[in-house]
Amino acid sequence: MKIDLKMIKDLAESIEKYNLNEVVVESEGAKVTLKKENKVVQPEQVIVAKTPAVTAAVDFVQEEVAPKQEEVKEEVEGEVITSPMVGTFYKSSAPGNPPFVAEGQSVSSGETLCIIEAMKLMNEVKAHKNCTIVKILVEDGELVKKGDKLFVIK
Repeated sequence: MKIDLKMIKDLAESIEKYNLNEVVVESEGAKVTLKKENKVVQPEQVIVAKTPAVTAAVDFVQEEVAPKQEEVKEEVEGEVITSPMVGTFYKSSAPGNPPFVAEGQSVSSGETLCIIEAMKLMNEVKAHKNCTIVKILVEDGELVKKGDKLFVIK
């Protein structure tokens, strides 16, 4: 089998036309594999792309979160625990259950502080040392990004 650019171009067009992820052609000892690149879209991009009304709401939320965290930084001194990933912040293991921690509570190293849900996976955020929770900076069910401040500890 002779591999030429026209054949590769035709295969690439077939991927788009028939919404395929991969095309493999093998003949006479020659093999051609074409794979469609899957681009990962961040959740914020999906929300912004839906409607102009949603875009305005997302911009409003982002503007409100930043000043709130800056105000807390000025008011409360201590070490900050940040989100290790993008996801939804939960104070308890299930709705109606008591929260893992409360402000003023002492926690031990390795104790669960909260859960960050990312892509239907529940990821526990644990204390990295014995400490006291000074302030919880995020509301239950709030979307957080990697690096967002979750707790102030001392």
